[in-house]
Amino acid sequence: MKIARNLFEKMTSLIHIFECWDQYSRGKRKRQDIQCFERDLENNIFQLQQDLITHQYQHSTYDHFYVSDPKQRQISRASVRDRLVHQIVYAILTPIFDRKFIFHSLSSRLGKGTHTGVLLLHRMIRKVSMNGKQSCYALKMDIKRFFDTVNHQSLKTLIRKNIGDENALRIIEVIIDSFKVKGPQGDMGIPLGNATSQIFANIYLHELDNFIKQKLRERYYLRYCDDFIILSCNENHLKSLIPHIQKFLYQHLQLELHPKKLIIRKLNQGIDFVGYVLFLKHKLVRIRTKQRMKKRLKEVYENYLQGKMESVELDQRLQSYLGILSHANEYKLSQAIKNAYWVRKSGIFD
Repeated sequence: MKIARNLFEKMTSLIHIFECWDQYSRGKRKRQDIQCFERDLENNIFQLQQDLITHQYQHSTYDHFYVSDPKQRQISRASVRDRLVHQIVYAILTPIFDRKFIFHSLSSRLGKGTHTGVLLLHRMIRKVSMNGKQSCYALKMDIKRFFDTVNHQSLKTLIRKNIGDENALRIIEVIIDSFKVKGPQGDMGIPLGNATSQIFANIYLHELDNFIKQKLRERYYLRYCDDFIILSCNENHLKSLIPHIQKFLYQHLQLELHPKKLIIRKLNQGIDFVGYVLFLKHKLVRIRTKQRMKKRLKEVYENYLQGKMESVELDQRLQSYLGILSHANEYKLSQAIKNAYWVRKSGIFD
């Protein structure tokens, strides 16, 4: 295993810090906290660099708020200064770890994402079912309270196996320790909202990916964050995998499967994954996703009519949702949305 060294110098270089600021602030410059930081940008960045180099950097506390999407989730928002450090660390860690991840790890990776996941799953369905000539089953699993139960010491150990620069590790571990949920086996939790949480999640669950691919030797496996799926033509085989996966998660990662989200479905029932329901020859957007889409589009349109939103932003929102529908067999809904807005009809939302 190749160990990454000499990272601290790049991590704390002014060129790298300014590049990370550009990446982080892109598309956010109208926000008040961003504007406040930018008023004295050079001094803020010079001071941050000095604090990082001299090991004086300390992470500030988080602001917590809740969003419903659709279930309620706590989002933890760090200060702009801390979010810049997250971006600095994320930019260093990503090229080191991303090349180690399996091809079918889909979340928060360049060239991956939900649409790639749907495309890959559809290909797997056709292979496993031999284009509908034999049965195809999907074992769908989700990890219970994943972000709140990532064990800090286990995460640090996994990172240290790949990085041999103590100064860089000190900054990384300051970020890990900035958010804590007390657990029976020590400090736990990574916050929803941090750029670093995306790469930390993939580093942590890469161990699960390797177990399923190499130890269990499952060929038809996909993971999007803590949501993962295995296909087989044999339902009993999928059932036999569950205790092995449960044991590995508990013993090696201190995680549990969500008992209410452990499902085996046959292809003709539709296989639900990353917001879509897939069949052999077509795919649909999940009903709950469509309901949320209609609700949000109605809110967006009302904001536009009240002058709270520019037409450019309205168009961007619409194109985003139409893009989601374009990856499924949802022509009628796409046309209805276009008519509702472009022709100024709103009956679709009644």
